[in-house]
Amino acid sequence: MTSDRKTQLEKLLKKNKVKQAKIQLVDDLKNYHDIDISDKEFVDYRKSEEVHKKIYDRIKMDEIKSFEFSYNEETLKSKIDFIFDYYKKYEQETVLFYPSTFGFYFRSSNQLYLDYPIALTLPLLECKNIIMKLILEMHDDLIVASEEFNFGFVLSEDEYSDVTIEYWGK
Repeated sequence: MTSDRKTQLEKLLKKNKVKQAKIQLVDDLKNYHDIDISDKEFVDYRKSEEVHKKIYDRIKMDEIKSFEFSYNEETLKSKIDFIFDYYKKYEQETVLFYPSTFGFYFRSSNQLYLDYPIALTLPLLECKNIIMKLILEMHDDLIVASEEFNFGFVLSEDEYSDVTIEYWGK
């Protein structure tokens, strides 16, 4: 197989896996949490992947605000309320929302969205409604960021059930 054909085949395989990952994410959110995102717009995968990387690079390099606490449902809800109050003036702004592994923990399964950072574009306030439905089953990172990186946050839970919220901008 020539190099060009091999490269083309790899691109097509990845494109198909990303398409399948989106379908699985939509189905799992609907089936397990009664959250319908079928009418939502997905970000182009290349952009989604690029932004995902930039967000983690920013967290590593920039001075950002954060707080950490042991997992407790009431504390988590109050911290999420704090974050959304902090960004209140952006409630209607469209953001990139990565629900890809949030609320699911099927690492041994064939859920492709666990391997591909898939982002939706939603108004910030709508993200909160989805997050509040999923927080009881949090097992991995959740990311919300403005398209220009002016503000955003990453909500993480580690293996010891400590929750960290890292946020920037205002």
